Amino acid sequence: MLSSIFLKSLWDFRKAAIYWTIGISLLALYIIFVLSSIELNAFQTVLDSFPKALTQFIAGESGIDFGSIEGFLNAQIFTIMAPIFAISVAVNSGGKSTANEESFKSLDIILSTPITRESFITQKILSMISKTFFISAVHWVSYFIMCKLFSENISAEGLFAICLNLFLMGISFGMISVYFGTLNGNSTNAIAIAGGFALISYLIANIAPLVDSLDFTKYFSLFYYYKSGDPLKLGIHSWHWLPFIIVTLIFFIFSILQFRKRNLL
Repeated sequence: MLSSIFLKSLWDFRKAAIYWTIGISLLALYIIFVLSSIELNAFQTVLDSFPKALTQFIAGESGIDFGSIEGFLNAQIFTIMAPIFAISVAVNSGGKSTANEESFKSLDIILSTPITRESFITQKILSMISKTFFISAVHWVSYFIMCKLFSENISAEGLFAICLNLFLMGISFGMISVYFGTLNGNSTNAIAIAGGFALISYLIANIAPLVDSLDFTKYFSLFYYYKSGDPLKLGIHSWHWLPFIIVTLIFFIFSILQFRKRNLL
């Protein structure tokens, strides 16, 4: 029963996985085709005329750099689109991890079998982590293959680093969604709250560097650790992965404790 909960969650994701793979791959094909067909330096010349504050607000503290393939992918994909994809999968899966069974009145039946609450929610969390890993891995594979097909040089290590951060950030917000789902069994509220945290985190990371008095607040944003240090160009940062692990572990523990004491009647 324990393994079947995890496997059933992944089985239910099979069609979505196919659609995500096709969609991300086609997007990668389009982006790299466009990239191979344009003169990046010409775009960068235009962007250099924009106010620095504007480019930082759009793409974060490092601004927009179209002078390289890494900068182009950062601006076009890994600033907004890829995080939306990964976070939406993680938050949706996390918010429904326990709340769906509560809503459908099937949780009491499942827990009447030889399975503990801790085992049940742990399997659901592992499912959320697996789905988020899948989305991140598809990004890495798709863009690496497309770059090779179009003879565009990109660092495999840098691409791995940004996709690793994408995965870690995704499961962080996913665990927040799991926790709020265990509070009252309402998946809609859990998804909305975790999504709200993600949006606020994005805004803080992009706005804080523009105001000196607010600059310190960027360190409270997961989006700051996601892209700070330019992982797509420079690879894995020595410690920027740590905040993701801390947030994930904290909300994992909170979720277990809350679900254990929750009155499900």
